[in-house]
Order: sequence, then structure tokens, then C-alpha cells
Amino acid sequence: MKINIITVGAVLLLLASCGGKKEKEGAFPPGFAAMGDTARVAWMMEHVSSDSLARFIIDASIGKVRNARIDTLAIATNYAFEHLEGEDLDKFSVAYDSHVESLPLADKMRVYAQAGTEDPQGLGYRLGLEYMTSIRDQRKSADDVERELAEFRKACGADSATYRRFIVGFKTVLNVDRGVDVPRDIYNRFINYN
Repeated sequence: MKINIITVGAVLLLLASCGGKKEKEGAFPPGFAAMGDTARVAWMMEHVSSDSLARFIIDASIGKVRNARIDTLAIATNYAFEHLEGEDLDKFSVAYDSHVESLPLADKMRVYAQAGTEDPQGLGYRLGLEYMTSIRDQRKSADDVERELAEFRKACGADSATYRRFIVGFKTVLNVDRGVDVPRDIYNRFINYN
């Protein structure tokens, strides 16, 4: 019986993820794209769990949700914080932080920049200091790190100062944690990285 329930659940999840309709047309109400950020968040609050709302706000702010966009991350996030209560607020907050932490480096930079809570000059340092946690938690190889740093450099574009500050922060962690819990291949490849 348990296998049947799991199988049915997996099939339903697969069908839901495939959309059945043309690339999830109808997932949002008519005119959703024309709504303001707070109206979009209010609609989502009525239709999804608070942890899904957190992921929606972040993903929509960086352009990862088709037919839905959050133009001002701070406004959308504040609206959710002001209108959620109790356990829903707790779930939202935990999911929000967790989802930001799980993002690739370039997307994480975009979220921090859009949130407006980080000093633009400190953004690169912060990302660099935090990056080792991502490497450990996601068990990234040196090749994975190399690819992500290349994407991050591209995402920085003309803002070479943020990239340089990131490298300084990252190398600081490499030096401080060397021999403790930094994989040797990561340390060797990136301690002199530019």
C-alpha cells in the first residue's frame, strides 16, 4: 500500500511539474504580470505555503519564474514579513534564508544587491567569506568552484571591485581554515586565484 501511495504521489508531482498546460499557463491569475509586487505576494500568500512564498519571492526577483516578476525585492519581502504571523512567519523566514544560501554565487549576489541591506562595498567581502560554507554544504569539487567563479565574474560585469573583494574574502577563509576543514585541492587551486 505504501508503494502505491508513493508511486501515485510521484506521478502527481511529475504531472504537476510538467504543467499539462502550455508551460504552466494558468498557474497565475489573468493580469498577474501587471500587478504590483505587493498584490502578487498577497495572491501567492493565499495560494501557497509560506516556505513556497519565500522561494517564489526570491526566484521571481532574479527572473527565474516565468510570467511573474518581483521588481523590488525589499518591498515584496517586507510585505510578507508584515502579513505573515506565528508559524507561517517562522517557516517563511527559515525558507527565505535557506533558499538564498542554496543559490549559485551569481544569483546570491543579485539577491543581496536587490535586498539593499548590504553595503555595496562590503558585498564582495561578505560573499567571499560565506562561500566556503556553500562549498562544504554542497560538497563542491575544485572544478565546480572554478565554474562558479567564472559565472560570478561574468555576473559582476563591469563591477570588478565586487569581484576583487570577493576574492579577498574567499582567500581569507582559505587561509584561516587551511588544514582544518578546507579540502586540500580547493586550497591549492584557489589560494593564488585571481
